[in-house]
Amino acid sequence: MVIKLLKCYNRFLINFKYYKTDKSNCNHGGELKMIKIGYKPLVALALAVLMSLVAVSAVPAGNQGNTIYIDDSGSGLIPDGPTNCYIINESGKYLLNESLTHGIKIIANDVTLDGNGYNLTNSIAFGVQVYNCSDVTVKDMDIFGCNWAGIALGEASDCMVVKNCVTDCGKAWGTPGINLWGSVYNKIINNYVYNNTGCGIKANDIANVESERSMYNKIHANTVFENPLGDICVNESVNDVSGNHVTPEEE
Repeated sequence: MVIKLLKCYNRFLINFKYYKTDKSNCNHGGELKMIKIGYKPLVALALAVLMSLVAVSAVPAGNQGNTIYIDDSGSGLIPDGPTNCYIINESGKYLLNESLTHGIKIIANDVTLDGNGYNLTNSIAFGVQVYNCSDVTVKDMDIFGCNWAGIALGEASDCMVVKNCVTDCGKAWGTPGINLWGSVYNKIINNYVYNNTGCGIKANDIANVESERSMYNKIHANTVFENPLGDICVNESVNDVSGNHVTPEEE
């Protein structure tokens, strides 16, 4: 139970000792290099996590001051039944206060969607879609098991996707873990993307179709591995791709 509460942090109990990996912060993927650090830190960390969960559980869903809290009932949001999603159509800060079994579709400018370390899964469609808007931030979510992309940016600009875990997504049609199409000037930074059905991170680039090209995006400092169609499928001549950690090539 304690390990489940640690959400996106790739730490494991092995022989009653506490270990962590030195490259991945997600808890859905394969093991990387393990570092033994003893079990006492786990006790302190577990207590801190439990205390924070008690504090968060007291926060109701809906608009509380300048922050709109989201629970799995989608209180205050517009449901989109066919995609099993809730729609955000107003600017503001949105904060998860529990894990979701629904996706989120953002169609408004100037939105911050803070996962607050919680899980999101959607067996019907995408995890989070940012569509035809700008200045949107999606951060600190553990997105897994989505039928389509874990995070999708469509015709989006000046958005940021940061510190998310995206794994086991794209079950339909080999969709990427993080997918961009027709999107420009976005930043995909410091995410963990692995074991998805398609590419890990993909920016569609259809020649001679300007509306479908994804250009001038920054793909930086992501850890991307074990994605069968490629880890980073991006045209580097029109996008800034740097500092990422990907599956080592076999010799």
